[in-house]
Amino acid sequence: MQFKIASKRLAVALALTVAGLAQAASFSNAVDVSLLAPGGTTDGVTLNATPLALQQSVSPSGQILPGDGTDIGGFMLPLESVTLSGTSILVSIAQGASNGTTGYLGAGGQHASYVFDNLNVAGSVITGVTYTPFDNFGASGFVGVSNLATLSSHNFIRLASSHSVVMDLDEIQFADRGQGDSNNFANFRINVQTAPVPEPAVSALVLAGLMALGLTRKLRQS
Repeated sequence: MQFKIASKRLAVALALTVAGLAQAASFSNAVDVSLLAPGGTTDGVTLNATPLALQQSVSPSGQILPGDGTDIGGFMLPLESVTLSGTSILVSIAQGASNGTTGYLGAGGQHASYVFDNLNVAGSVITGVTYTPFDNFGASGFVGVSNLATLSSHNFIRLASSHSVVMDLDEIQFADRGQGDSNNFANFRINVQTAPVPEPAVSALVLAGLMALGLTRKLRQS
């Protein structure tokens, strides 16, 4: 009976340890956000061919908003934003040109893009990304782009390295919401996928616990 109680307590402790490792995580440091448009910008009529290359750091739970006094915020349209939430990146992008695009231009085989660098999650390794394209960053709803299949086939949101995510902007075509070009926008929730990397002390504790559980089972069976 004593062995049963001990093993139950040990099992609970191990479960709590594993659950602790799986708790909702967040980025463990500031993220470097870049807005790149190597071909410049356009409103659909006038071309400004000056390459755009803006970069700033955002705190793990921070955001960039239109007119917030930052370099990237100064280029954002009223419906745009970038927000870090947990291990997700919430991007609102709006139509900036009369031809239904963002107005950010690529050049020389390089896309206009948002680049999110210095991504780190404590105790984890980043293994991939997923995304949803629905309004309000939900799991379903209206999709603000009209060419999602093409964008997906071109891998427009991707893991560039174990610490970097890229979102191409120059191929986006906005869906017409029927409220004028300036009200066309899209929301993308980019979810960073991770795999836990337990600290050595935690790994040793789990291993010792598993060995102890095995021992108590053997004692009960003998």
